[in-house]
Amino acid sequence: MFSLKRRQGASFEQQARLFLESKGLRFIAANQNFKCGELDLIMQDGETIVFVEVRQRSDTRFGSAIDSVDWRKQQKWLDAANLWLAERNLSLEDANCRFDLVAFGQNTQDIQWIANFLD
Repeated sequence: MFSLKRRQGASFEQQARLFLESKGLRFIAANQNFKCGELDLIMQDGETIVFVEVRQRSDTRFGSAIDSVDWRKQQKWLDAANLWLAERNLSLEDANCRFDLVAFGQNTQDIQWIANFLD
């Protein structure tokens, strides 16, 4: 049985997927877990593999959803992406990929999509 927090997270990830698909991206995978971290969504934008982090914050006392992606989270995101690519005999150095953030506020209508978040 999933916790309420996990169910809410899954709901926001599904909304992010639908939003990105409406923008022309194609779904590849979701919730790819590695020892170093998780990849929420993996999408494809033309020839580009897109690793998507989905964040939600209903209470901004400790910063926004965007602010919550600190350097530790960014490193875990990069490490997990590199492992996912390695399983396909690719690497961050030779794959055409980018890292996008989809951030939600209190609800699914309060959405921000930041392409190339790690650039």
